[in-house]
Amino acid sequence: MPARDPARLPYGLAVDSDTAPAPYSGPASPPAPDDRFTFALISDRTGAARPGVFERGIAALNLLAPTFAFQMGDLVEGYTEDTATLDAEWAEVDAILAPLRVPLFHVPGNHDVANAVMRERWLSRYGALHYHVRYRDTFFLVLDTQDPEQPMPPEDAARLRARLAAADGDPELTRQAYEAAVDWNGVPRAAGLSEQQLAYAEQVLRDNTDVRWTFVIMHMPLWQGEGHPAYHRIRAALGDRPHTMFAGHVHNYRVTEIDGNRCIRLGPTGGVWVFGDGHPGNIDHVTLVTVGAPGTDEPVIANLTLDGILGPEGSPV
Repeated sequence: MPARDPARLPYGLAVDSDTAPAPYSGPASPPAPDDRFTFALISDRTGAARPGVFERGIAALNLLAPTFAFQMGDLVEGYTEDTATLDAEWAEVDAILAPLRVPLFHVPGNHDVANAVMRERWLSRYGALHYHVRYRDTFFLVLDTQDPEQPMPPEDAARLRARLAAADGDPELTRQAYEAAVDWNGVPRAAGLSEQQLAYAEQVLRDNTDVRWTFVIMHMPLWQGEGHPAYHRIRAALGDRPHTMFAGHVHNYRVTEIDGNRCIRLGPTGGVWVFGDGHPGNIDHVTLVTVGAPGTDEPVIANLTLDGILGPEGSPV
């Protein structure tokens, strides 16, 4: 009978056969199971939510079953101080999130915390606007890029409101109105990070240098263009530690590599496209990140488009 070689199998696997050694190929020294976990990101539902898309993203998270997930902001349309309207919008969000079985961390977006009334509503619902999470030897820094939000110049805001009113709910005209509103690939001029928040970020990064990877998660992609001033402060605080940044806001997927570190702008999970049909970054998706994957020290990042995720019955989410 051929000799068996259980020592080369990972994770304590035991395979037996009466004909040959175990039919296994793979890394000789994969990480232990306790070192490996997954987390997910689900992106913008609004502005101008396309009905049913974010709901499919929630179903996808349940199928992927990550350890936990982050929602990248813009859950409600917002931009109002009318409490009845806000109550109705947040009640709709609660109903959409109710089926979710995955622990979910929230990241504030500009549609969520556009004014003092909305910020207080966020604080009463979710708590902190910026915070950090440490899981095993991985560190997550969550920023509030609306601290405070910098208002759009009045003439630009008036022009956007006029175009949205003229669109009257037409999806393509609404998309065109948003596309024309700002330079989506440039510095996010509406972003703001207070000195208090920046000092907090710098301190917690100093206090957590003994991690294998750092993720910086925000709503607006601060690294774009020549970089927002707050980005340069955060980047300096990160030093030479390996890290990945994630943001939403633009509703268009794009990867930028800076000093060998990926800065990833996610596409939406239901928010309106800001670029025309056929643009390669126009995807509705969720992102699954594996930390401690065999064969690499870097996190493994997989973007799963909602149209490509099928449930156990073989039907789309």
